[in-house]
Amino acid sequence: MELSPAPVPAGRWADLPEDIAVAVASRLQEADVCALGGCSRSWRTACDADCVWERLFRCRWPAAAAEAAVASRVQGWKALYMNQHRRMAVAISDVVEFVGSSLNNGSLESEYYLKAIADLALIADIGFLDVQFFLFSRNHSAIINLIGLHYSISSLHVPPTEVSKALQACQVAGRKVCVNLLKLGRWFYGFRLRDEHESRKISLNELTMSEGAEVLAILNRGAVHEVFRLRVSLADMDE
Repeated sequence: MELSPAPVPAGRWADLPEDIAVAVASRLQEADVCALGGCSRSWRTACDADCVWERLFRCRWPAAAAEAAVASRVQGWKALYMNQHRRMAVAISDVVEFVGSSLNNGSLESEYYLKAIADLALIADIGFLDVQFFLFSRNHSAIINLIGLHYSISSLHVPPTEVSKALQACQVAGRKVCVNLLKLGRWFYGFRLRDEHESRKISLNELTMSEGAEVLAILNRGAVHEVFRLRVSLADMDE
């Protein structure tokens, strides 16, 4: 007859010494810290520790950490983190709303696309985690996801492999966009040649690979050499 294993005492995790509990919380990401803090009063105390939120703040917004260190003596790191998170949410939502208001039958003209990229660059201290939180969401269209991808690679200089991992973690890597190009016919001995039309459908994940480099280069140029339009593909709508 097999013996059943002895039951684990119910209060064991709650009875951890505070320094060990804080050490555990200090190794977690934001969402996990918040979830763990809701398990019990002792875990809430550990997860509210200043050192836990200082690490999270410094990892997410390293450029703002020096100024925040002074304010932390009064407000505490958790309050600073939450305030900065809300500020980022408002600033990035303004860009998202601009893109939404600029769409025409699911398409976005080049000038509006590039303005959204430029507006993101004007947000102080924005980092890759902010892009993941607010632009890689499945609640947004593939065009918003694309803008976050493009900004991360071209402005934040995040390695494409890391962007690919983030897209997969946010479950948007397979989404597709369609880049429609209208190449204006050039003049040749007093005659204007015919315009050239080209359409490329590509997934967000493919844009982080070698085959996507040319498409991103076209997006960077905008209407200087081509007039282009972005359109969410039917495949994306079906996901």
